[in-house]
Amino acid sequence: MGVRPAEVATHVRTHGGALSYPHLDALGVARGDVGAAIDAGAIVRVRQRWFAVPDAPAEVVRAVRVGGSLTATSVARLEGLWLRPDTALHVRVPRTAGRLWAPDAPAAGGGRVALDRRSHDVCVHYRTVSGIVGARDPLPIALAELAMCAPRLDAQIAIDSALSLRVLEPAGLAELRSLLGPTRRSLVDDADSGCQSGTETIVRLLLRGRRVAHRTQVWIAGVGRVDVVVGDRLVIEIDGKGFHTGVEFERDRRRDFELVMRGYLVLRLSYDMVMREWETVREGVLALIARREHRWGGRSARHEPLDGRSIARHHLTE
Repeated sequence: MGVRPAEVATHVRTHGGALSYPHLDALGVARGDVGAAIDAGAIVRVRQRWFAVPDAPAEVVRAVRVGGSLTATSVARLEGLWLRPDTALHVRVPRTAGRLWAPDAPAAGGGRVALDRRSHDVCVHYRTVSGIVGARDPLPIALAELAMCAPRLDAQIAIDSALSLRVLEPAGLAELRSLLGPTRRSLVDDADSGCQSGTETIVRLLLRGRRVAHRTQVWIAGVGRVDVVVGDRLVIEIDGKGFHTGVEFERDRRRDFELVMRGYLVLRLSYDMVMREWETVREGVLALIARREHRWGGRSARHEPLDGRSIARHHLTE
């Protein structure tokens, strides 16, 4: 008895959404069963000898049409990692790859169009990797490719995010390190799973580069978890891309109030301040550190930290 169309679709879906004839052969799916699945609408042909489920990720299908596997930033985006803007489709092809093709389906009756990397906005990665089933690179390989083509900061942001979201396990992190060249392995060595966003990574790398003691995602009793604590008392909170309003806005301000009452110096940064005004913000943070404001003995911390009941405490512990 052959493999039913729904089972063929399940095989394809569980391997990233697209498989080739050789992949299906290895999974025990006969060519006749593939044809029956196409006739039933369970899978569709997206390129010669390649098939996808109808709801496959569009970027995976486009990578197949180019002639390779989805990789780098394109895979990281599917994994939900924090990334800076990058509109390109990233496709890994074997080092010996010949002609490549446009990522989008040809118009009705038209033939395939040769790839123009600039106009089609495709970044091609030449690396031969054996043993991958499907058209989507595993995350360690995708991050290694990202690290080779993106700015170092972007790679660090992606790796930190993968660790924070727990989509990259220790074995995967070790594999990633083995795939990186000597000059890029420090991306793994310097990674911090405590950074929950790229903006936090940007701040952390500034502090690390200046060898300033700091901790990420620190729990402060009576307040909760804060993004970064620099030295003893400088708390840096980084708002997300969306503007906080209503209850969340009020809660953040009460947290700030409680921290100040305890003697902390609070620096709340917006998304735009980090992403668009970083040079100004950077100089301000470094100026505070130069004045030793991050230490209890700093200029604005001459007195003992305040403690006791405050207007904020009741609301923070509700």
